[in-house]
Amino acid sequence: MSKKFFILTLLVVALIISFLISLSVGSAAIPFEEIFKIFSPGNEMNKRILLDIRLPRVLNTMLVGASLSCSGIILQSMLRNNLAEPGLLGISAGAGLGAILIFILPYSIPFMFITPVSFIFAAVTTTLIFYFAKGLGNKYSNFISTNKIILTGIAISALISSVNGFLLLISGNSVNQILYWLNGGFSGKGWNEFSTGILFVITGIAGSVFISKDLNVLNLGEELSISLGLNLKRIQKISIILSSLLAASAVSIAGIISFVGLIVPNLAKLLIGEDYRYAVPCSVILGAIFLMVSDTIARLVIAPAEIPVGIVTSFIGAPVFIWLILRKKS
Repeated sequence: MSKKFFILTLLVVALIISFLISLSVGSAAIPFEEIFKIFSPGNEMNKRILLDIRLPRVLNTMLVGASLSCSGIILQSMLRNNLAEPGLLGISAGAGLGAILIFILPYSIPFMFITPVSFIFAAVTTTLIFYFAKGLGNKYSNFISTNKIILTGIAISALISSVNGFLLLISGNSVNQILYWLNGGFSGKGWNEFSTGILFVITGIAGSVFISKDLNVLNLGEELSISLGLNLKRIQKISIILSSLLAASAVSIAGIISFVGLIVPNLAKLLIGEDYRYAVPCSVILGAIFLMVSDTIARLVIAPAEIPVGIVTSFIGAPVFIWLILRKKS
């Protein structure tokens, strides 16, 4: 068994353990043995808690964590910059804008439309970033320098965040819903959110695994990639579509959650190396674990109440990111 495959196996085991712990703990603790006896007679209360509340919530955390981390590692590979992530480039803010507009409309819209609308806004935001970076007309090389793309993304993200803040002021009765959305959280998230988002997330992750070999070639540099026969424009367009789809799916389920798409891909590459055939699945599994653990902490800190999981990820992610920077510098 290779070292990389062994690491992935350990992560899968950690994922299962984290899953069982997340199901077990909460305002109403359920022992591990009761989880495996959930369909036994006389266990209706625990069955209702697990199947109607806790299981769909935990599955949603895994879905969002996997999609954000996968989106992050695709962007970092495409731009060859470890600072790239959906939030930094404005993709998350754009997807959030689409969701907020649905919230403040005067008439009710089914939840199933949030994901496609979020994806459209995320795609438009990404297109604007590359357009303003003046690179769409470049035929043979990258759209533009990665630094310009990141700086443009920061500017676009700040602009959209200000628009989101303005919409929050005029949102009326939707203000609490939008506030929770902007901080990210899984309270009240159930099977509807999971069933709506899972197809988009699976599609995005499968596409990311499929192009992982091309990402390895792309990591060699633009000129060498082209000389080896890589269709640079095509792989960049596919990467943009996949990262936008994954980020939009995550935002449509849980709102805007910071740091997952930034630190998890860096940790995955640190753990398993920069062979994206292994780094992409490693990032997906690690992202699911990270957000599942973060949500468990969010439920326990002030139980029986809870805090938005975005606060927990920022609290954990900021020092980890500083450590990564210091480690890189040393």
